[in-house]
Amino acid sequence: MKIRIAIIAGLGALWVLVNLPASQARNAIDSDQFALIAPTGTVWQGSAKLVTALGIESQIQWQTTLWRPGLDLQITDKNSAITGRIEFGIAAQKLQLTGTIDASTLAPLLRRYDLFLPGMFTLNEMTFIWEPPAARMAAPSSLIWSGGDLRYILAKQQYQAVMPPLVAKLASNPQGELEARIVADDQNDALLMILRLKNNGNLYFGVTRGMLRLANYPWSGDESESTLLFEVERRLTQPPD
Repeated sequence: MKIRIAIIAGLGALWVLVNLPASQARNAIDSDQFALIAPTGTVWQGSAKLVTALGIESQIQWQTTLWRPGLDLQITDKNSAITGRIEFGIAAQKLQLTGTIDASTLAPLLRRYDLFLPGMFTLNEMTFIWEPPAARMAAPSSLIWSGGDLRYILAKQQYQAVMPPLVAKLASNPQGELEARIVADDQNDALLMILRLKNNGNLYFGVTRGMLRLANYPWSGDESESTLLFEVERRLTQPPD
């Protein structure tokens, strides 16, 4: 009898979980960084508009799985399409992502910094491990930008350049910070630019003489191509000066 009651109780709890409205997912997602708008469906299988503090918006669909507790994700916006999976653990959560991002999806963020670029970003499969209070990559990965006509404004002066495809090599550094080293291609380790999400939540980026040359920015110094000429650290969501 006790076993039968336990089975019935377990099935009842599962039925409640399957049929909870998708709006309940807001309790787990909504924060100062993310928000779900107009969710439909259920917690088990649903969709919503995902809005971030970076100004980036997309549609997200999810499907809950029990055999490996987690969520299968589909994130789309115009020509962008990312598939992913979140797996829940006792001490850590795992996030896997792969797909493509159209530059138009990132445009609201890039406009904040007077940066305008076309093309596609291809995300090779990458896995992040979230162990509060920080995230790390399970293994190095990469992101490829297709290149194109770059326009940017610096010191109230507009510049433009036809950029070649570039590769961002992604990994966690020895301090446990997420780091992207931008280079010309997978076979070239000559650093053009570096981005680093620091443990204090700030974003650091450094630009080399080589990147300035590619971007047609005038520079009269005789530094080597690998010399970092500009280094900035700020909150990721901080508006430009």
